[in-house]
Amino acid sequence: MEQPKRAAPNEELKILEPVLIKVGTDERIHIDKNEFKIGRARDNDEIILDTMISRKHCVFRCEGQDEWTIKNLSSSTTIMVNNQILATGEVQTVRSGDIIQLSFNETFKYVFTLTETEHRVKKPRIDEKILDSVLVKQKTFAESQESQRKELRNKLEIKQKEQIVLKQQLEDLLSQQAMAKDDKENLLKQIAVLEDKIKACNTQEENLNSMYSQLLEKLENERLQFEARINEEKQKWQEALEMSKQEKEMLEVKMKDQMEKWREEQQAEWKKMMESKVKEEKDIQAQLLNEKIMLEAKLKETEQALKEQEAKAETSQAILNINADETVASTSECIFVNLNGDQYEVPQYEIIDTIDLTELSQNILETNIKESVLGKVSDIMDEQLTCSICSELFVNATTLNCAHTFCHHCIKSWNRRRKDCPVCRKPVISMIRSLVLDNFIESMIDNLPPELKNKRKELIQERQDRTYIHFIHSNHKSARKCN
Repeated sequence: MEQPKRAAPNEELKILEPVLIKVGTDERIHIDKNEFKIGRARDNDEIILDTMISRKHCVFRCEGQDEWTIKNLSSSTTIMVNNQILATGEVQTVRSGDIIQLSFNETFKYVFTLTETEHRVKKPRIDEKILDSVLVKQKTFAESQESQRKELRNKLEIKQKEQIVLKQQLEDLLSQQAMAKDDKENLLKQIAVLEDKIKACNTQEENLNSMYSQLLEKLENERLQFEARINEEKQKWQEALEMSKQEKEMLEVKMKDQMEKWREEQQAEWKKMMESKVKEEKDIQAQLLNEKIMLEAKLKETEQALKEQEAKAETSQAILNINADETVASTSECIFVNLNGDQYEVPQYEIIDTIDLTELSQNILETNIKESVLGKVSDIMDEQLTCSICSELFVNATTLNCAHTFCHHCIKSWNRRRKDCPVCRKPVISMIRSLVLDNFIESMIDNLPPELKNKRKELIQERQDRTYIHFIHSNHKSARKCN
C-alpha cells in the first residue's frame, strides 16, 4: 500500500487572494479582508464614486478556505452573477472565473479570480472632503440632466394631448357632416381648419421629438465629458496624494525640528514653574521659621513670667514667715477650745486642736500662681495654636502654601468639598506637616489638667476612627466600580 506523499519541509503554503479584474481594463479590486464591503459611502473597504452604485452596495465574505460568497445589500440597483440577477439580500457562492456585474451598466463588469498573495503598497485613500465634493458634483449634474429631461417630456405630453383633442374634434365634425347636409360647406371649412391644425401639431411634435433626441444625445455627451473630467481630477488627486520620498523626508525633518522646538519651550516653561514652586516652598519655610521664633519668644516670656511669679511667691513666703514669728497666736496657729462648767461658774478652757495657718497659706498661694501661669499658657494656645475649622488645638498641624495652619484631618475633609484655603480662599497647591507645632503642643499638654488630656485623647481617637471608616468606604466603592 502506497504511503501519501508529504509536502517538502521547505515548501511554503500558498495563500490565494480574491481579486476583481475589470473587463476590458487592467483595473483591479483586491479583496484583502474576510468581510469586504463595496459601495459609495466612505466607510466601505472599496469606494466607487458613481450614482449607479449604492451607498452600501454588496459584501464579499470568506466562508471557508478559498470559498467566497457575495451578498446584495442594495435595494435599488441590480447585481448579476454570470448574467443571473441577484435579488436584494440574496447570497450566492462565487468561484474563480465568475462574471460579476455590479449594475446594468457594463462599466462595472468584473471577473472574479483567485491569485497568489503578493506584496503591494497600499494606496492612500482620497480625503473625505474630496469624496464629498465629487459626490456633490455628480448629484448636481444628475439632477440637472433629469430636470431637462422632465421639462422636454412634459412639453411632448402637452402636445400629444392637444393632438388627441384635435383628432377628437375632427371625428365629431366628420360625424356631423354625415348627419347635417344643409350646413355641409361650413363643416367642410371647419374640417379643413382642424386638418391644418393637426398638420401643424404633427410638425411641432416631430420638431419636439427631434429636439428631445438631440437633447438626449447632448446630455449623453455632457455626461461622458463630465465623467472624463472627474476621472482626470481623481487622477490628479491620487497623484498629489502619492507623495515622493524626498517630500516625505523634508516633512519629517520639519516635524522633527518643530517637535524639538516645542520640547525646549516645554522644558523652559516647566523649569520656570518649578523655580516658582521652589520659591514658594522657601517662602513658606521662612514663614514657618518666623512662627517658630515667635513661639519660642512667647515661650521664653511665659517662662520668665513663671519665674517672676515664683520669685514673688518666695518673697511672700519670707514675709509670712517673719510675721509668723512675731504673732504666733494671731497668724500661725488657730486654737480650738472647749468651755467646761455651768453658766454661773468660772469657765474652764480645754484645748482640743491646733492648726498651722502658714502651711495652708503657702499651698493656696502656690495653687494660685500655678493656675495663673496655666491660664496664660492656655490663652496663648487658644489664640495661636487653635484650628479655625474645628476650634481645637492642632492635631497633626498642617501648613498650606498660603501659610495658614489647620489640623490634617480638618483640611483633608475640607478639600474633599473645596480646593481652596478656608481662611483666605487661595487655591491649595501644597501641604506641609509642622512638626515644631506638634512637639510644642504635646509638651504643653503635659502640664494641662487630666480632664483636658483625656478630652484631647478622645478627639484624636475619634478622628482616627473616622479616617479608617472613610478608607474602608473608599476601597469598597473602588471595588464596586472595578466589578
